[in-house]
Amino acid sequence: MARIQEVPLSDIDLDDHPFAVASSADISPLSASMAEVGLLNPPWLRKKAEAGWQVVTGLKRLKSAARLRWEKIAAHTLSAETPDSRCLSIALQDNAFGRSFSPGEQVFYINRLTKHWDEAQIVQHFLPLLGLPPSAKILHRFLAAGSLEEAWQDLLVSGRLALTAAARLAAWPAAARRAAFPFFRDLPFSQSKQEELLKWLELLARRQDKALEDFLLKPELTACLEDPALNPQEKAQRVRRRLKDWTFPRLSAALRAFEQGLAGLGLAQHPRVRLSPPPAFEGPDFHLEIKFRDADELRSLLDTLTSLARQEDFSALTAI
Repeated sequence: MARIQEVPLSDIDLDDHPFAVASSADISPLSASMAEVGLLNPPWLRKKAEAGWQVVTGLKRLKSAARLRWEKIAAHTLSAETPDSRCLSIALQDNAFGRSFSPGEQVFYINRLTKHWDEAQIVQHFLPLLGLPPSAKILHRFLAAGSLEEAWQDLLVSGRLALTAAARLAAWPAAARRAAFPFFRDLPFSQSKQEELLKWLELLARRQDKALEDFLLKPELTACLEDPALNPQEKAQRVRRRLKDWTFPRLSAALRAFEQGLAGLGLAQHPRVRLSPPPAFEGPDFHLEIKFRDADELRSLLDTLTSLARQEDFSALTAI
């Protein structure tokens, strides 16, 4: 049975928190609240076999108390014999209804839940507590992400690695993940861009029967990552362009030819006219967008376009 008692902060090991997720989030607002109104929700502690107390839940509250130089804190205390499954359930319930969980926290708890409960129990009972639908598919995705190396887990917790990308990376060989890590660590790819890059690399590897890392370690790609003249966004754009060129060489060549054709006709950066090719150059229809302020400007733009349409270069552009 748990009971509330005053525990000296010096007896609590803040580095021993197997059921609480460590966070780099600023605890200043919580510290200010505790300084003004005190402790509203006592943390939970488990007695350590040798001496002192282990954190079950409430790590931020305990760190705030230490920052405020409190000597003691009221806490729910558990005996040293309390099983891990009980502590884990308490930690999850303590956090479930006061806030939402990040993907990194969801991976953290799901990994630990699998040590004590079967998949059916986790899906039906615990996934909803974590803010997730009760789906075995969702569970397997989190389990895959949870199998990644610690460095990848850190990216997931920080929000820089998408869960869908993490689950996909889990199926990669370790050497390929090592080669991919600097790109995900240093470049600001969105979730969709992360998934896109992984899909392109897998397609390249299958098509050319090569290892994934063979492409990631190509000097043309690593040079994009290391170029000091580029900011992170520019590096990310250049990496995507290289990979897209390798994956879709014909499409990339067609796009370059189209862009050159637009430039030759004076339409590449035209402020009022935009000509776009069919998606992936599949299909017959080009798209033309015209901006105009009045009838005179429209007539002028139409005259310009009619003149361009008579040129061989325009015919060549639409034949790409």
